Amino acid sequence: MSELKNNHLDDDQLLWAVVEEAELPASVGEHLSACSQCFARKERLEQKLARLGQKAKIFAPSPGKKVSLSVDEARSPHWWSWGWRTALAVSLAVIFIALWSSNIFIPSTDTVITRLNQEILEDERFMAEISLLEENALPSLFEDISQEGNSVFDEEFMEFVVPSVEDEIRSHNPTKRGAALC
Repeated sequence: MSELKNNHLDDDQLLWAVVEEAELPASVGEHLSACSQCFARKERLEQKLARLGQKAKIFAPSPGKKVSLSVDEARSPHWWSWGWRTALAVSLAVIFIALWSSNIFIPSTDTVITRLNQEILEDERFMAEISLLEENALPSLFEDISQEGNSVFDEEFMEFVVPSVEDEIRSHNPTKRGAALC
């Protein structure tokens, strides 16, 4: 109780006192009856709510009265009444379709043949590049590193280092695994 005497009721407690005064906690009810400031705030709130109710009764239409809203002029069903944006869009669409269906956008046979010839030339250049890569896939910069371009080791040297297997005569014994030289 001493808390409520030192601290006045907040807005929620005052609103609760106005709406449900019978269900207020005992400490809040005692503070409201003892504190003149909180009681005066409660009375002001009740008066404001009463004035709001009176204004609502004045400005609210009576239930038996029919409410009518003003209606704009009836729009005619003609295409020009759609508005200038819609009419412009429809007319542009009609023009576009008419141009598209005409021969304006169809390329002539000369341009088609020219384009095909260009594609054939590009394909031939591409195939020439592939042929060069088949012979030597390394760029010229890396040929020095690989020693492939100016190799000192020819076929004769390689035959000396690694003789072919066909020239050797081996004895063949089918009972033993592997073949041993004679």
